Formats: sequence, structure tokens, C-alpha cells
Amino acid sequence: MTRLLLAKAMLLAGYYCHAQSDSTRHQLLDEVVVTGQYAPQSVKNSVYQLRVIGRERIVRQGATRLQDVLNNELNIRFSQDLATGGSNIEMMGMSGQNIKILIDGIPVTGRQGTSNEINVNQIDINSIERIEIIEGPMSVIYGADALAGVINIITKKNFKDELFANVRVNEESAGDEYGLRQGTHSQYGEAGWNHKKWKLNGGIGRNFFGGWKGASSGRELDWHKKEQVQGNILTGFHSENNSTHYRLDILDEVIKNPGAFAGNEAIDQDYITTRFMHQLQSSHRFGSRFSAQAALSYTNYKREIYSTVLKKDGTRTVARGAGMQDLSRFNGYVARATAVYIFSPTFSIQPGVDINVETGSGERIKSGVQRINDFAFFLTSEINVLRSLKLRPGVRIIHNSLYDAPPAIASFNTLLNISPRFKLRLAYAKAFRSPSLRELYFYFFDANHQIVGNTDLKAEMSNSFTGSFDIAILNKKKVSLNSTLSGFYNNIRNLIDIGQSAQDPNVFTYINVSNYKTRGINITNKLVTGALQLNAGAAYTGRYNQLYENDETLPSIQWSWEANTGVSYTFSKIGLTTNAWYKYTGKVPSYQVLQDNGQQKIELIQTEGYHWMDISFNKKIFRFLTVNAGVKNLFNIKQINSGSAASGAHSDGALRAIAYGTSVFAGIVFEWNKKITNSNNKR
Repeated sequence: MTRLLLAKAMLLAGYYCHAQSDSTRHQLLDEVVVTGQYAPQSVKNSVYQLRVIGRERIVRQGATRLQDVLNNELNIRFSQDLATGGSNIEMMGMSGQNIKILIDGIPVTGRQGTSNEINVNQIDINSIERIEIIEGPMSVIYGADALAGVINIITKKNFKDELFANVRVNEESAGDEYGLRQGTHSQYGEAGWNHKKWKLNGGIGRNFFGGWKGASSGRELDWHKKEQVQGNILTGFHSENNSTHYRLDILDEVIKNPGAFAGNEAIDQDYITTRFMHQLQSSHRFGSRFSAQAALSYTNYKREIYSTVLKKDGTRTVARGAGMQDLSRFNGYVARATAVYIFSPTFSIQPGVDINVETGSGERIKSGVQRINDFAFFLTSEINVLRSLKLRPGVRIIHNSLYDAPPAIASFNTLLNISPRFKLRLAYAKAFRSPSLRELYFYFFDANHQIVGNTDLKAEMSNSFTGSFDIAILNKKKVSLNSTLSGFYNNIRNLIDIGQSAQDPNVFTYINVSNYKTRGINITNKLVTGALQLNAGAAYTGRYNQLYENDETLPSIQWSWEANTGVSYTFSKIGLTTNAWYKYTGKVPSYQVLQDNGQQKIELIQTEGYHWMDISFNKKIFRFLTVNAGVKNLFNIKQINSGSAASGAHSDGALRAIAYGTSVFAGIVFEWNKKITNSNNKR
């Protein structure tokens, strides 16, 4: 690529490109990605091992939540918090507190509960163009919370000169329950105008889930009712050398938890979440060698618990007492600027400044308003050696207002093109995660919970090694077959977890675990022909057994299997596509110290494995309409055995909720556009 072409590509760096999705079958191996890149480029040329989930797959699955899509991926697992309606994610054997969730490269504000995680199901799935997943630490570029990796949500950005309108309606049962107030009812509409240098797009949607009764009795539900209203606005302009846009994402969510009657009264709770996320992003090209990007973001996030007392005569009053009412506010401010300078076709650098400020306040945040300032400067370079070897060293210098940050952390990524058929990636990264406001200042006491933050927490630090070997087994015009063998090793010091207070065993607090490790090996395969797409893979992940430090007769690592398959076949003559996704989530062994007649004993427990399968059918009808229908959770999974009646701040007992059984869905997508030209021709 010439310098001029490269510089033009850099204009789009930072999430301004209109990348292809997996709807173009023959381009699957050349999907354009932007996460962590100097400029948009294909997956196969990135120094990072990336996975991409395109828009078309989301529609084909009939997905109404981001969890529906990510749940089929290897090394990603979910657990449900039925008490608060949240959904907790795990990647590479590490919990969601170590996963950086981004929207167009900007971190999402709003970690919830004692798990300190972003609830991915509060992200609008209808505005997603694609999802880019990088496994392994990305702390040099993206800072704290990126020990396990990054999930970057790339939103839709239309640069074509056109008017457009899209509508999506989806209906889904909750197990065998369906009706006006049961099941899931989803509606979404968007429209936009893009002409010459200017664009204006917007969308609004509603998701209503009527809850699921399950084994509950009376007024209670196993899965609570939830209603979400989400909207977005995007406006901006672009030219040959400039691109600037403003985006606003809005979330309004209400989860209803009806209580059982105790005598004449029942306590009902509403969990109310609102989020306004503003982004202003801009890029500029200064000549053929130099380009710069900048982003400003402000997020206002509120989480309220509103409790009322319902009497059997129908009267309702506001509940009083500890923990009955709560309003927590979090504000996130991000200022980020990067530049790319090309010294020569073989050497370029990227300096950057990353400023993150978060404030929190509320009844469950001690001592009024709390604040964390995190300032960083990072520098990476890209060195191309003889066209076959790409080196990406990087360093990040950190200053944090509340903890002693390491003076610097470093990373080193390599891509070796052994031949047109073989690619080798190797990487090392030192990463960190600073304690969050919740972990430092959380304070919550009621009849069932006694949880306090810990201002003496230390930052988590990790040393991580990742590698992958790509083989292009077949690469012909009508068929391609590729395999990737990859592995990882993470050694984390001062991992933050929740545990019993040393001063009072009835109180839970956040503590630093002395050591934690994960390791794993994966194999993935991708076959693409004219009508057939097939993905199949397996993963073997090990999690550290911390009791090994006190008893070396126990295994130090506990291993778990996963396997997945995705297949899609298109009957082009009739416009019908059939799809199936399968995943086996293997059992997870662990050792716990249990009480037995006043004596402590170590017992092996296992969270049960399970099989999951979804199938769907998509049919194009007329010019603007696509209908889809299918079955989710074909094996009717509801709960699995977690091996023991575990104790903790949030305990679900020996059974862990997974889903509410086999569901059926049907939906319709309307897509219309009109090309804007001088002659006003229709597309």
C-alpha cells in the first residue's frame, strides 16, 4: 500500500469506517476491524487475535439481548443474577470486572452490584454493526479493566448518500409461556438521511419481557419482568480529510420484583436504570504521513431501588427501613486523543493520551461523593520487517488519584507471516486493574446483606502470554478452510474478590487474593463455500485452585471443556437461509471449605455442564422484507446443579439458573432506502 493510501485509511481509524459484515460470505476472512488498530484493516493482517460477529448473524439469531449472541462464543460464559436482573460475564476464566466493554472505543460506565460488572444486556443490540472481541490484556491501549480482554461494540454508521428507514419486530415465548403480558416483545425503528458530507440518523426501540413463573408460587417469579426503552441519535459530517460525529445513546430500564405476602403485606421492588452516554469523535489527516483522532465522552448513569409495601386490600405505600430505597449516581468522563505518524513504510508510531474520571454518590457509596482520576500517556509503534514480520511494542505511563499505580506497563505483539498459508502471533502484556468506586466505597446493610467496601485494596496486576497459529488449509475461489490453534496464560497478583471480613464473619467485604492464574488452549475452524458457512471449535480452560496454596495434595489447576459449532446454508434460488448454533459448556470443578459439625473440610464440588442449541430460518420476501423464525434452547435447559449450597453475599443455593426452557420466536425486518443523486434515481 502506498503512503497516500495508508494515510487515507488512517483518516477512518477510530471507528469511522463503514466496514463489511459477515453478510458477504466470500469476504469472511477479510473482515475489516478497528479495535486497537492504527487504521482499519483485515482480521488476518492484525497483530491481535480477533473475533468478529457481524450484524447479519445478530438478525439471523433473532437476538434481543447481547448475551444471546456472545453466549455461543468459546471462552465466554454467563451467569444470571436473578435477585437484581443482571447478567454476569466471564472470559478466559476471569470475571466481568476484568473485561473492558466499549462502545465505539469508549468505555461503558455503570458497573453493578457486588460483582462490579457491566450488564451487557443493557446495550442496545439493534444499533450494533458488528462486535470485535480481543482475548488477552489490552491495558496499554485501553487502560484498567482490560486484563481478560476487550469487547468493542461498533455501532452502525451509514456513509452512503441515501434516505433509509428500518423497522424490526420480534416476538418470543418464555419457555411455554406467551401472551400479551408474557414472553418477549421487541420493536425497533430507525431512520436517517445521509447526503454529501452530512448525516443524521436516529433510532428507538422497546424490549418487554413479561417474566417467567417457573417454580415460584404466589406473586413471585423465577425471572423478573423487565422493560427497556433504548434510543440513539447520530449526526456528523465527513470529507476527504476530516470526519466528525456526535452520538447519544439512551437507556431506560425497569425490572419489577414482586414479593410474597407475609401476613397482610408484601414488599415489591423496582430496579430502575437510566443511562445517557454522549460521544463526540473526530479525526483529521494532515498530509500523507500524519493523522490524528480525538474523542470526548460523558456518561450519566443512575441505578435506583424503589420499594413499596402492598397490602391485601390493594393499598400501596412507600417502604421504609434499611436498604428499602436507594439511588446511586455515577458520572464517567473520558478524553482520549491519539495520533499516527508514518516515518516510512516500515516504521510508524502512535502516541496517545487517555483521561478517565469517574464520580459516584448515593446511599450505598460511603462519605458522599467519591471520585477516581486516571491519567495516562501511551506510546506504541509498528515495525514491519521484510514484509513478513510485524512488531508492535507499547508502553503506558499511569497516574491514578487513589492508588499507587505502576510507573509503567508494557506490551509486545508480533505477527509473523511464515508463508501465505501460515501465520504466527505471539504476545506478552503486563496489565493492571485499579479498584473501582464500588469496591472501595460500597456500603450496604439490610436484613439479608452486610457488605462494605475496602479502601485498603491494592490494584490488580497481571503478566499474560498469548499465542496463535493460523493455517489456511484451503484458499480457493469457491471454498476456503482455515484453522487456528491458540493458547493463553495469565498470572494475576492481588485479584480482587468478595469475602468474609476478618473482623466480623457476618460482614462481607472486598479483599485482595494473593494469586490467581488462568490458562487455556483453543482450536477453531472455519469453512466457507458458495452456500455453506461452518464454524467449529473447542476450548480447554484451567482456573487456579487457591486452596492449593494451603494443601499441595490438591490440584493447582481445575480444567473445563467447551465446544461450539455454527452452520448456515443458503438456498439462493428461494432466498432461504437455515442456521444452527450449538455450544457445550463443560462442568467447572472447584474446591471449597465447608463446615461439617463444626469442623472444616475441603470438598470437591462441580458446576454441572450443559448443551445449548438454537436454530433459525430466514426468508427474503418481496424487496424490503425479511422474515425469520426459530427455536432457542432446544435442549430445554432451565437450571444446572452447582454442586453445593454455596454461601456468600448473593447465594442461589445448589441450583444455578441458566434459562427458562425452550422458546420459539418469529420476527420481521423491513429495510428501505432511496439513493440521493442529482437525477433523484431510486436505488
